[in-house]
Amino acid sequence: MMNESSKFFALILATLVALTACAAAPPPWDASTNAMQQAFPDGEFIAQRGRGATRAVAEADATAAIARFLNSEVVSRIAVLEQGWEQNGEAGARTEIEAEIFVQAEMQLFGVRHVPDAWFDRTHREWNTVAYINRAEAWQIYGPRFRQQAQIFATLFEAAEAETDPFRRALRYTAAQDFARSADFQAAQSMGQLLHPTAMDAEFTQAREMLAVLPQRAGNARMNAPVFIDVPLDFESLVQGAFSRRFAALGFPVTNDRNSAAAVCHVTVEEGRQERQLGIFYFPQVRAVISSPAGTLFAFSAEGGQQAAVTPDVAKRRAYQALADAVLDGFSLRTDF
Repeated sequence: MMNESSKFFALILATLVALTACAAAPPPWDASTNAMQQAFPDGEFIAQRGRGATRAVAEADATAAIARFLNSEVVSRIAVLEQGWEQNGEAGARTEIEAEIFVQAEMQLFGVRHVPDAWFDRTHREWNTVAYINRAEAWQIYGPRFRQQAQIFATLFEAAEAETDPFRRALRYTAAQDFARSADFQAAQSMGQLLHPTAMDAEFTQAREMLAVLPQRAGNARMNAPVFIDVPLDFESLVQGAFSRRFAALGFPVTNDRNSAAAVCHVTVEEGRQERQLGIFYFPQVRAVISSPAGTLFAFSAEGGQQAAVTPDVAKRRAYQALADAVLDGFSLRTDF
């Protein structure tokens, strides 16, 4: 028979064995194949596992897993948006690096949490944990941020709808397009849809409808705003041709009938011609002012650098070609109004 001392030590040993067994047992979120989904339903949480030699390392690994998941989702959603722009002749601008920076910044706001019952897997000798974001809580922080962006976009779109001047209307639609294509707006829209699709669908139906019709409205507005290009001083139509190509690339037709034009692009060339012992030198400059019945809408200027040659015609051709190249490289239409 066991004496009292033996019974005491046996009880202590049994207690230690029981505690060890409890410590080694996985928590509810890791108890079975479906345990993770049951503990963190996808409709309520964004959750990812993490493992590591220490609890801190495991938590960092879980947080990094959420970042990778969000980044991947945001990039893929933006890719879908950009495909829509490309189908309408517009180029996307978002990169994976920019998306990663955006996701990291937003995660600081959401406040990623970790489960309190991280556990040590003795079989694999590593800590296991879960990092998670509560979708409802994250939306309370994020909703107002995208709401503000959606309002800016709606204001731009509505201003274009209300504009009566054809060329200015086209510019206003382009401004709305530029904002909708911007990295911040696309990432914000994608993150909002990822965090809380139900709330996004409920709150931003109007903005989504505007986005759907914007490419066609903008394209039609540009096609209905022909431009007359007035270049009193040119050489072999080099400057005229450069502006014509840029307007065409921007979606604006060029007309030879000044009276039917929605806007006039008046181009002034300063040749900066100098005769020196070594030859003929040009320091050319070009300035374009676009106006419509609504007034002056836009101004552009560029320089062609120093151009020289012994033969006058060669020097002049180089000067005007330099101006044409500067127009092709730099001319666009400001849409920040």
